[in-house]
Amino acid sequence: MKQMTIKKKITLWYTGIIVVVLGTILVLILLFVDRVGISATEEEISAAVTGFSSNINFQDDSFYLDVDTKFYDNGIMFCIYDKNGRLLYGTIPAQFPEETILMSNTPRTISESNRKWMIYDSVYTYGDDDEIWVRGITSVHSIELFMQTSKKMLLIVFPVLIILIGVIGYFMIKRALRQVDLICDEVENISNGKDLSKRLSLPKAKDELYELSEKFNEMFERLELSFEKERQFTSDVSHELRTPVAVIISQCEYLLENENLSAEDKEEIAVILRQAKRMSKLTSEMLMIARNEQGEQHLMEKLDFGLLSELVIEELQTKAQEKNIEIILQKQDDLFMNGDQTLILRMMMNLITNAINYGKTNGHIHVILKVENDQIVGEVKDDGIGISVEHLDKIWERFYRIDKSRSRENGGTGLGLSMVRWIVNLHNGTIHVESIEGIGTSFIFRFPKI
Repeated sequence: MKQMTIKKKITLWYTGIIVVVLGTILVLILLFVDRVGISATEEEISAAVTGFSSNINFQDDSFYLDVDTKFYDNGIMFCIYDKNGRLLYGTIPAQFPEETILMSNTPRTISESNRKWMIYDSVYTYGDDDEIWVRGITSVHSIELFMQTSKKMLLIVFPVLIILIGVIGYFMIKRALRQVDLICDEVENISNGKDLSKRLSLPKAKDELYELSEKFNEMFERLELSFEKERQFTSDVSHELRTPVAVIISQCEYLLENENLSAEDKEEIAVILRQAKRMSKLTSEMLMIARNEQGEQHLMEKLDFGLLSELVIEELQTKAQEKNIEIILQKQDDLFMNGDQTLILRMMMNLITNAINYGKTNGHIHVILKVENDQIVGEVKDDGIGISVEHLDKIWERFYRIDKSRSRENGGTGLGLSMVRWIVNLHNGTIHVESIEGIGTSFIFRFPKI
């Protein structure tokens, strides 16, 4: 699963915080506005009922209203009821529930048919235990409509606002961390190019990223010095060993031609010769790798990959016949590429030799070459002992051997597959391995075709 970038993580965190904070504030504002609106209406209707009651005049066992009494004022309707709840004066609004009980001096909200009213009742006594009720009725539909409209607007505006904040924040964070992306790109270029002489460009502002870039440059400088010393040491040692090893080989071969030596002596000399040849192969491969790491130029020319593969197979037929292994070549035409002939021959030699060494007696090796999407695709497949899963990602390491004793018996140096991958990379190709233990192994490579 792909990991989320720091920019996205920061954006999500601060956007989430803004959502919580802004959402809480907006909810509190809506509740506050609703509460303030209701409270103001309660005060208004109670004051209006009190004012309307001043129009009622009581005399002995009766009452009468002023001539200019108005039963509707500023959105509030007034009604007068007797003590039994029977309407005496005034008009009830349409859809208002007539059976609403009377309750003295308590503002209430009544709902009916998606409409809301606020009522306030006040009772007045007169005569011998007689009373009348004054009720004020006003619609709170406007407040409800405002709240509903506000909520709908928030449902639309709030997500858009959050998305806008998130997008703006992301680009701001991206801009702030642009130098980090530059550092990553430059480090990757240095790593892929394997040129430790390059350095990171320093930002103008001397901030934390400036210090980070400086530390990286110091690290690259130390690594460059360390690798340079290692390469030089490898090159010097390999070069110095070539002459004494060549002398040992020549002297062993000379001694083996001496007919006066006993069979036991010849056998011991042959052991020395085999080990000397193995050491000669090792020093040759180490010197080749060291020269490549020092930037030695290679002769790139048009090569017939199919023809080179035939030459390698022909040369290794004798070695394969020792184990009765059949090498089968399947190839298409027009397998041309740009490359160094010596290195391509060495690559195929190493792959097929590796297949022979770890193949089963009376087995088969299939060398398949074809063209796919302007690429030369090759496969060296054997039915040998295979490679276990835990070793697959390590076989490309220098001097790594799955079975050290078997590798020595086969004359292996531990550099063969490492050199193969280096040669493939040098020619802008790719290579990977597929293997099942006990069944066989396939090395599949690709090169640009011309």
